[in-house]
Amino acid sequence: MAFDIDLMIHQLIPLPLKELQSEAFRIRKAHFGDRLTFSIPGTVSYHDAAFPLQKERFAAISVTGRRCDLGCDHCKGRLLESMIPAEDPQTFLRVVDQLQSRGALGVLVSGGAGRNGAVPLERFVPAMKTLKEKDPSFKILCHTGLIGRELAKGLKEARVDQILIDVIGSDDTIREVYHLDGKVKDYEETLMMLKEMGHCLAPHIIIGHHLGEIKGEWRALEAITRIGVETIVLVIIKPLLPTSGSRMRIPTPEETSRISAIARILNPDTPIRMGCIRPAHPWKAAMEKGFIDSGINTIAYPLLGTVEYAAERGLETEFVEMCCSLT
Repeated sequence: MAFDIDLMIHQLIPLPLKELQSEAFRIRKAHFGDRLTFSIPGTVSYHDAAFPLQKERFAAISVTGRRCDLGCDHCKGRLLESMIPAEDPQTFLRVVDQLQSRGALGVLVSGGAGRNGAVPLERFVPAMKTLKEKDPSFKILCHTGLIGRELAKGLKEARVDQILIDVIGSDDTIREVYHLDGKVKDYEETLMMLKEMGHCLAPHIIIGHHLGEIKGEWRALEAITRIGVETIVLVIIKPLLPTSGSRMRIPTPEETSRISAIARILNPDTPIRMGCIRPAHPWKAAMEKGFIDSGINTIAYPLLGTVEYAAERGLETEFVEMCCSLT
């Protein structure tokens, strides 16, 4: 099966983009109809006169504050700065209680990774279990990294709603960008272990993960397709550091559209989402429109022109105040 998926990917890659998108859009309409959702969870600022945003409907919490042991070349911990710090279970419960009092529907529990590539969530499992027992409808998503079986079991017993994990498809990226002593197979085995344990999975593929170079995306897509997941999230690398722009190329709209179209063709029944991370670049509008043409189900924080383009394509659009992976 793995060989067949890999072979199909390599057969699809050289085809004209328009041909791929036409097939991807046809598949999307056949399996999901005309509905397209725009995810506005409130984790970043978003303003649209057509949609009055309720702030912090879905907040991101970092259990390590701004600390990350890896210092990955594309981030250096900058992504953690926009998250609410809660570095012990008591603070975590207090933060969530405050969020719920303001109408929050759920939280993403994340943080910086340790040298083993895992977010240290162990101490927070009992707190998450308490929250789910108190209010089963409150959504808890965990961004885990390369977690072990015991933590995965604990999260399952705590009844977290979804596991998010960045699937890296290149040993070079793991070593040179993440500074980890790991292999692609470690991510594949972690994803398989989580699936066998019965977790709801929303793996992320970061397009341009190797500082903008398309390097391991196809292998990551092959693994995710082969293993089978509940939803696939595609995000696009963006410069986060003052000096990273000179070192990082931005993937072109054709590259991002080709990956999203082939992802749709390979996974006709799986919801595919365009996540909230993408570069503030002149190509941003073309990227979002390309994802629509490639049969995406959800786009987080769309540009106004993207909303209008979806209507032009005959899609019925809906704004939702939820993390894109859950819509």
